[in-house]
Amino acid sequence: MKLLLTLFLVAGIAFSGTISPRLSEEMSTSENSDLFYVLIKPVGSVDTEYIAQATAGMSRDERRVFAAGVMKDRAEEAQAGILAQLAVYGNESVADVQPFWIVNAIVVSLSAEVIEQIAIRDDVLFIRMMNTENALIEPVDIHPSTHGELDAVAWGVSQIGAPDVWALGYDGSGVVVSIVDTGVNHAHFDLHNNMWHDTAAGYHYGWDFENNDGDPMDSNGHGTHCAGSVAGDGTAGTETGVAPGATIMGLRVANSTSAEAQLWDAFQFSIDHGADVISTSMGWLQAWDPDRVSWRESEENVLAAGICHSVASGNEGGNPSTYGDIRTPGDCPPPWLHPDQTTSGGLSAVVTVGATDNADNIAGFSSVGYSTWMFDDPWFDYNDSSPNIGLIDPDITAPGVNIVSCDLTTSGYTTMSGTSMATPHLAGCMALVLSANPSLSAAQVDSLLEVTALELGASGKDNIFGSGRVDVYEAVLAALSVPIAGGSAGESTPELLIAPAGPNPAFSSVLFDLYTGTSSDVEVSVYDVGGRVIDVIHSGELTGGNHSFTWGIPETMSSGIYFLRAETLHDTATMRFTVLK
Repeated sequence: MKLLLTLFLVAGIAFSGTISPRLSEEMSTSENSDLFYVLIKPVGSVDTEYIAQATAGMSRDERRVFAAGVMKDRAEEAQAGILAQLAVYGNESVADVQPFWIVNAIVVSLSAEVIEQIAIRDDVLFIRMMNTENALIEPVDIHPSTHGELDAVAWGVSQIGAPDVWALGYDGSGVVVSIVDTGVNHAHFDLHNNMWHDTAAGYHYGWDFENNDGDPMDSNGHGTHCAGSVAGDGTAGTETGVAPGATIMGLRVANSTSAEAQLWDAFQFSIDHGADVISTSMGWLQAWDPDRVSWRESEENVLAAGICHSVASGNEGGNPSTYGDIRTPGDCPPPWLHPDQTTSGGLSAVVTVGATDNADNIAGFSSVGYSTWMFDDPWFDYNDSSPNIGLIDPDITAPGVNIVSCDLTTSGYTTMSGTSMATPHLAGCMALVLSANPSLSAAQVDSLLEVTALELGASGKDNIFGSGRVDVYEAVLAALSVPIAGGSAGESTPELLIAPAGPNPAFSSVLFDLYTGTSSDVEVSVYDVGGRVIDVIHSGELTGGNHSFTWGIPETMSSGIYFLRAETLHDTATMRFTVLK
């Protein structure tokens, strides 16, 4: 009964432009002049399988650019009508409009009257309050590094085998890791020479999304500590970085309230500016009612762009036999499903990391326990009803107790404990694996790290250690055995693809994407089940690449099954959809 009720409620959200209960309550108890910081979720999302098929023969850089283009096109098409309506209102009713493409969403401050008017649009799925809790996963312990802790190479870096990888000639060079955190002290001697910069485009070291400038200088220390665990090169005395040759992109988002919008901005920046790995030591407690739907969509899109994402599980401990202790987005699925993950489901970019100590014990604070998406539209996957096991979390563990890394001075170190510290260790491992074999996909990187991890606890992947404590030396050896290719081995880019329509069933309009491998004449038409042409959407030349369309369903068109057909001189692609009137 609980599942049926949940499905009913979710279906209501999907088809009526529902105002969330929390937002409704806020509106009912506030002054008429108040503006509410909300997320508008338009109809339509990117089909990631379409991107995977279209980019099968592309390099990692080509895939990232193509995927971003599809996401931007789809968001622009889906949001156009909503943005046009928002532009009609005055500043007293609408403020700070932020369209996003990493998740198809518009973040904006609106009056109650405007919220009610936008909610009735048939191209709006739902409107909800933005979650502004501070999602920074604070360390459970911080203290000045003592003389005994300042080894030539930090203990966690040594324990996972990073120095052995350096001896093979791989130190992360050529790999860009974005640190989505409180910023980075780019003046620190161990980090300064490894900072990303793009002065020609006006950016320097990354971006500060709190103050909207190109200087992501850290004022907290958390982000700097994480950056040091990725790429601290030891100039000041201690090698704290797993990948001391990697490039650090500092993205400051989290010094006060960590609005979701800042993180999505940072993910978009990471994709647009060539990041290969994202490290995020942040997450929302389930008690804060995070918008898991938008987060999973964003993480699926990060994966579609080919980026590896290391995410902290949280510092809440928990019960490995129950769900709900892993923070969002750490509760999103990984890029690759371990054979022990017998309950299957969709994929995303997230590799969730728990923390271990120097004796390979699980840290008492490290969040454990499976996740489930069985109640979440449109996935309804990772069911935990016996014999199903839900989604195993975390995916892997890494050193996270008494971790020495860079501080806010130019040459000092501090010691912290938390899954926030384990996360950059894994991100550094991802950088080393990609340094050894740049052609690997995010799924391959994840699988290599998981299958070579040092197994701890119960046999196989479990809800405490995941696949085990990461062993980057073994992972790199495995990566070197995979042939290096310009794109995905044995695959080629197709000439013509059409993505599934959204929404399906459709009511007033159909959104879809079309890929053409080369510039060619294309006719795109709608047919009924009898083969009769209902409408010609496009006829003429299209350049090679992605093309996003929105087709308005004629008022005279009846309910039923229809077909979109794209045709060139040499190829044809067809997609079925349903119309409900």
